Amino acid sequence: MRFTRLLALRYTFGLRKKVAVTLISRFAAFVVGVSVFAFFIVLSVFGGLRQFGLEFTHAFDPDIYIESTSSELFDINDSALKAVHQHPDVEVVSAALSQEMMLRFKDRTAFANIIGVDSLFSKVVAGETMVGEWVSPDAYDLVLGIGVLSQLDGAAYDHPEGVTLLVPNPKSKSVLNQQPFRAQTALVRGVFQLGETVDETTAFAPLAMVRQLLRISHENTSALYVKLASQVNDQKVQESLQQALGSNYRVLTKAGRNPALYKMLQTERVAVIGILSLVVLIALFNVVGAIIMTVLEKKENIKTLYQLGAPVTALQRVFFSQGVLLSGVGGGIGFLVALVLVVLQKTTPFVQIPGSYLAYPVALEWSAFWTVLLVVGGLSTLVSWLTAKVVKGVVRD
Repeated sequence: MRFTRLLALRYTFGLRKKVAVTLISRFAAFVVGVSVFAFFIVLSVFGGLRQFGLEFTHAFDPDIYIESTSSELFDINDSALKAVHQHPDVEVVSAALSQEMMLRFKDRTAFANIIGVDSLFSKVVAGETMVGEWVSPDAYDLVLGIGVLSQLDGAAYDHPEGVTLLVPNPKSKSVLNQQPFRAQTALVRGVFQLGETVDETTAFAPLAMVRQLLRISHENTSALYVKLASQVNDQKVQESLQQALGSNYRVLTKAGRNPALYKMLQTERVAVIGILSLVVLIALFNVVGAIIMTVLEKKENIKTLYQLGAPVTALQRVFFSQGVLLSGVGGGIGFLVALVLVVLQKTTPFVQIPGSYLAYPVALEWSAFWTVLLVVGGLSTLVSWLTAKVVKGVVRD
């Protein structure tokens, strides 16, 4: 083993009689380093963009979302729900009530999902208004998505006449004074912007006002929004709460509420890794060339060593080790340079998103590190092992 290591080190880092072979080896290591650099940078940027996008997507999503499986409404005083409040990893629990309503401002109308929220809602989610203030618990306020506001007219924001909320009136046996809708006027105090889908279909209002408009008991709600303690595995909490609540309730994480989004992101990540792996594989063809050129240059030495008793497998290990060393040194340098740039971008950003003052998002993730290590290490080992087999043909020649 020491014999093969010494030869591999000499063939990898020593000067050769033919300068071209030395240059080819150096260039092979450089190309592998560039490919590893690109691999880690792209994965870090992809992770940063993923986190950046999810911050907006989940701005009004709780860590844990609880709803009934049997009806639209449930009693917040249900004894089964004590498990939620008593769970050691739960910090805040907020009640919410959702209802589709028609909004009217002067001669314009819009339809939106009105979510009635209590005073604890702002402590559970990270969402903020783009303009204005959040709803007051005991007031008649609204916070609209910018898409809903544009449907009503931008003038509806903070207009003294307010916006009228309309919900269908239950049919009555009496035909006298029959009103098709119940109405409530509320002032638009804030506007938020997350994404086209949410902005055009969602609005927030005080929970008490929504219950009053729907004539629902103050003990009824349609969902619980739960905030967990930091550094807690939401999947494990979800499983324990689901087991405690039973089949009458559905407990969902952020990923559980948006399965299509997470599947799309995972598919994109797999596609990116596949493309970058192909780039690394192409870069490793330079290592193949370097090994073959070294074998051809050292052809006479190989024959001499074989005649002196060195087994073919030992000679193959020499050039296998050379390929691994070229890939390891080049890839290691490329990885370290990429790591330094990612750390600098996170601590003292030097690249900004075009057209804004926001730092380009990057993420340092263990998954990116292990992906680069496994892909580059696996491909380098495979390519070096296959290429080293050419020694057998040289010996028999």
